[in-house]
Amino acid sequence: MALLTLLTDFGTSDYYVAAVKGTVLRLAPGTQIVDISHEVPSGDIAAGAFLLSAAVPWFPEETVHLAVVDPGVGSRRRILVARTGSAWLVLPDNGLLTLLRGAVQSIHSVERSDVFLPGPGQTFHGRDRFAPVAAWLLRGNSMDELGPEIEDPVLLPLEPPRREPGALSGQVVHVDRYGNLITDIPAGWLPEGPCRAEVAGCCVTRRAGHYAEIPEGEAAMIPGSLGTVELSLKGDDLARRWIVERGATVRITWV
Repeated sequence: MALLTLLTDFGTSDYYVAAVKGTVLRLAPGTQIVDISHEVPSGDIAAGAFLLSAAVPWFPEETVHLAVVDPGVGSRRRILVARTGSAWLVLPDNGLLTLLRGAVQSIHSVERSDVFLPGPGQTFHGRDRFAPVAAWLLRGNSMDELGPEIEDPVLLPLEPPRREPGALSGQVVHVDRYGNLITDIPAGWLPEGPCRAEVAGCCVTRRAGHYAEIPEGEAAMIPGSLGTVELSLKGDDLARRWIVERGATVRITWV
């Protein structure tokens, strides 16, 4: 059975998600569709890129991943199809591909307009263009026939985490629904001994292996599910308590 994942900033109060799914199912009957998220903040490409990169590696081979966070809809931005070692990505050329770029083997710009559906306007490419392209792949067609290979996808200007003597620097790349601060600092970079994490003028020195090890009402550093350092508060929303948002600088130091 063909498998499609769907990531958008459409929310669930409008008809948009249903229309995209309906288009895929009409053009590629029998497709199984799995939602990654539809709660990406409106037009937030960086948030979409994070969620996409966090979810994609866990799906079976030959899955088609459709991501539509597209503030440039209707413009001349390209529609891309990217091939990893085991899957396809269909998405706008606006930086959504950034965090998966290292896994991508080839990228094509879609120029086959006959694959698109006619639409009454230029405001819903998710339904009229992206969904038909995804369906094309789900039916077993070649990405090579959709358009030329490119080498210059748009990438977000991200600052990677840094290591220096006695310190690690990075940032909060995601705040989950529990208020946990997920950083981009690899957990494997942490020293074995005591250390101190600082963010937004607040600090934590406690370390734990998982949430249950954190005493009630205290914050701690833990190795998160993505292999990076996570800052968590037992029994409360740490992001709200410390007033921290995505993009905040995180610095970890030790003697």
